[in-house]
Amino acid sequence: MRLVSVIVAVIVAVSLYYLIVDRNSLIYFLKSSQNIKPSNEVSTQVKEKKLNDIIKTELPSVIVKKSVARKTKNVLILRGRTEANRKVEVRAEVNGVVISKPRQKGSKIAKNEILCEIAAGTRYVTLNEAKMRLLEAEKKSNVVQSLGEKGYSTETNKLTQKTILETAKASLARAEYEISKLVIKSPFGGVLENNTAEIGSFLNIGSLCGTIIDLSTIKLIGYIPELRIREISLGLQASGKTVSGISTTGKVSFISKRADPITKTFRVEILANNFNQIIRDGETIEIFINLEENVAHLLPQSVLTLNDEGDIGVRTVNENKVKFYKVNILRDQKNGLLVSGLPDSVDVITVGQEFVLNGQNVEISYE
Repeated sequence: MRLVSVIVAVIVAVSLYYLIVDRNSLIYFLKSSQNIKPSNEVSTQVKEKKLNDIIKTELPSVIVKKSVARKTKNVLILRGRTEANRKVEVRAEVNGVVISKPRQKGSKIAKNEILCEIAAGTRYVTLNEAKMRLLEAEKKSNVVQSLGEKGYSTETNKLTQKTILETAKASLARAEYEISKLVIKSPFGGVLENNTAEIGSFLNIGSLCGTIIDLSTIKLIGYIPELRIREISLGLQASGKTVSGISTTGKVSFISKRADPITKTFRVEILANNFNQIIRDGETIEIFINLEENVAHLLPQSVLTLNDEGDIGVRTVNENKVKFYKVNILRDQKNGLLVSGLPDSVDVITVGQEFVLNGQNVEISYE
């Protein structure tokens, strides 16, 4: 029994030695013990097939999409608001009591239409007095002038009488001006934003009679970041769409030369059509400014990735090798992103781009 145990222990020890320490000798012994030996030609083909299978197995697989550049309209999209093209607060230029009935807010007002009328009071009496004083001053001035020509009047008398004459003319002009301002008229056609002054109310100089806004054309107000301010210019075609779905078109009419000190954005105005005055002052609107056309690729947002430097772009395949292209996003659409910076025709990796490196060989499959 003891001899058998010793033999078994020796066999186990030898087996462990070849399995752990000298495994190469064991593998060579097993291969050499095989009875079937393929010919050199068959052996070479088998080796090449196995090598190809190994290489094919080791190459990462990616799915690519062939993308072709297309001409597309480059549009700058802004979020803004609407503003009436003209808005004015009509105020009194003389004091007095209002004697006209008030106009209701929302009323359509024509140019030079009466908004408020102020009581004349004693102004016509003052006007007649100014006329008489002017007539008196003119006659006295003529007498002094005649005496001066004969040498009976001094230069001082002439100057005094001329002063009296000019003062009388100024008094008459002031009286006529105040009477002309008793009736307050609309400077342009539009819509009355509030009720005009109530009958019997007293207006001082500068008191509000009514507010008129002109909505025949509408201004679209937006703010452009300084990074893109040089992409636009005056006269570019633009359009807008309110949150309620009303669309309009116009042109860029103003670009501010001064940035907002807090947001560092520039004010831009588009003067647009407002048919039937359907767009109101102060509505939120999305503004689209048409820039120069670009050649761009339409790609899904999921293909975007970053390289080691942190640049945003896409990974492509050229002759089974991965290549990274830095791209510029022009705009986001419902069906994908419009990007520039790629060749006219390129195979873009859509699946697996995060698991491959620039210059790496890959196995590709087309969508």
